[in-house]
Amino acid sequence: MSRAKELVVAFDVFNGKYRREEVEEALTLQEEITPLLISILDDIAADPVRYMDEDRHAEAYAVALLAHFREKNAHLPIIRAFSIPNEQRDYIWGDMLTETLPALLCRTADGDYSAVMELARDRNAYEYLRASAMEALKLGIASGDLPREEGIALFATLFDESLAEPEEYFWASLVIDLLDLHTEELITEIRDLYAKGFVFEGEISLGDVEQEMAQGYDAAMARLKDKLDWILPEDVHRYISWFACFQEQKKMTPSPHVSPLKAMNRQKEKSRNNRKQAKASKRKNRR
Repeated sequence: MSRAKELVVAFDVFNGKYRREEVEEALTLQEEITPLLISILDDIAADPVRYMDEDRHAEAYAVALLAHFREKNAHLPIIRAFSIPNEQRDYIWGDMLTETLPALLCRTADGDYSAVMELARDRNAYEYLRASAMEALKLGIASGDLPREEGIALFATLFDESLAEPEEYFWASLVIDLLDLHTEELITEIRDLYAKGFVFEGEISLGDVEQEMAQGYDAAMARLKDKLDWILPEDVHRYISWFACFQEQKKMTPSPHVSPLKAMNRQKEKSRNNRKQAKASKRKNRR
């Protein structure tokens, strides 16, 4: 068995600790380990129930390493691996759906956001999956991976009333991302959403919009720049060492740069990651 395969086998075994040394070694075997990591995502997409039943745990390592490598061949496999039924997605990915997926999509897009847009526009996709796709587009613009003019033009196509029912989270998520980018170009369209009752003001009000926009472009870009280092870290370990399965720290803390408005709407995702940890621990204790 090659060393790359040995590392993947080690990643699949849950021991309650983050395998930092193995990740460091995997970084030196990029060419050899990349197809093995992509195959993990293919296995999840093809049969997530079997992946769960086989008690495998390599998925977080796989996506973190592939994102660090900026592996464009992993872009669609990542989308497919997250586009599984809700029950399996909650168990396998937990908080990574909202906390990490946008960065994974951005780092593997290689400037092509067509698949991200397809996901964002899919009415049948889970609402937080669509929100993560839109956030990936925002990150692409903010990081320079996608020219701002081109990215804003893509966002403009999402003001399509057929994409979601009034007051669905899709609209609030769209508005929040556009505020982060300070898109004065689309402020008329944003206000029109409120006039038509499409945005649930319990998530973000028109007053919030006007207050954010009044602060100006430079202030918005300064805040966004401050977020990017956390959201798109060059340190591969920061993608997953916070994951609830890996208790490196006594107290795990979320990103300090998540929009408070989005954070409120993510709370129902927060406990799901712990399910996998608890179930895995029980299985481990039975052995």
